Amino acid sequence: MRGLTILFTESSRNFGGQERRLLAEAGLLIERGHRVEIACPRESAIFGRALAAGLTVHHVPMRGSIYPPAVAALFGLTVRLKPDVIYSHSGHDSWLGGIAGMLTGTPLVRCRELLTPVRSKTAYVLPRRVLACSGAVKAQLVMAGVPEGKVFVHYPPVNTARFSRSDERAKTAVRQELNAGGHFPVILHTGEFRPEKRQEDLVRALELLLPEFPSSLLVLAGSGRKLEAVRKMALESGVEKCVRFLGEREDIPALLSAADIYAFPSDIEPFGMAPVEAMAAGVPVVASGTGGLVEILEDGKCGITVPPRAPKAIAAALAGLARDEGLRKSLSAAGRKRADFFDSGKSVERLSDHFYDVIKGGKTASCVGSCNKA
Repeated sequence: MRGLTILFTESSRNFGGQERRLLAEAGLLIERGHRVEIACPRESAIFGRALAAGLTVHHVPMRGSIYPPAVAALFGLTVRLKPDVIYSHSGHDSWLGGIAGMLTGTPLVRCRELLTPVRSKTAYVLPRRVLACSGAVKAQLVMAGVPEGKVFVHYPPVNTARFSRSDERAKTAVRQELNAGGHFPVILHTGEFRPEKRQEDLVRALELLLPEFPSSLLVLAGSGRKLEAVRKMALESGVEKCVRFLGEREDIPALLSAADIYAFPSDIEPFGMAPVEAMAAGVPVVASGTGGLVEILEDGKCGITVPPRAPKAIAAALAGLARDEGLRKSLSAAGRKRADFFDSGKSVERLSDHFYDVIKGGKTASCVGSCNKA
């Protein structure tokens, strides 16, 4: 198939999972011979990061859904670049991209990565297709009134090779840094300290786990507004000596290599990139049975799911894994196999299938077979 020209749009000023996905997919598409251009506000975090990554970025002052200067700028950019498809990611840029698309005859594909309430189904009128990051997100959109035939599940890409490589030296260095010698199980969690991530549930679960496994060690990597509250909780509950707060880390593969179990207690999770990374590394996962996490773990076949906000259930799952080496090995193998489905190479092929499909105005067999599973 011929290479495409794809105009990515993003109105968000923040930089989180959605924006990381945008940069990852842009790079992957370029590697496969497509042309990618990005339109976003100059003051947004992604503008500088995209430039640093060597991507072509255009300033569009996205201050509202129908902000006239933004409409004019994006229309002019679309006329000049003649993209095959516009790929939008947030509310304002989806309206702007839809307007530019209507004026130029360019189809709009919208990405949706949130499980927050859908404010208005009219925001999904202009896109030809909506790509939900999980079946849970798709179900929410359909319940809000978005036509089911317009919504497709497209999981974010995961660089599984980065996490599946074994590096014994890195593992040894991390365990020495953590003073983890003699500790078992070593339980790892990575992620921003936000209310929905529920790291406090892991501290409570550790407190329940220690009587049976006094050498347990909880490792928390990340930063955020709830960090100090969780640190205070560990201190007040008397388990602070069994908790390591690492702050922001870039060496996640090394941290995973040193872990016995990965725990993810989030109570709102559209997808769940971190558990997939842990599965790719062969680390058995305990996660809340909510949102996209249920799909990732295939309802417990590739990991253990527990109710959200349930420290007792987390502790029971951790204890069960710690007692059963055979279960840890079986979940490790099942997790690696499942993670391969989310591999970035396969994901970007499915994404380009969506674009070709929308351009042709039909449904390709590859997309229907592998992309629209809820």
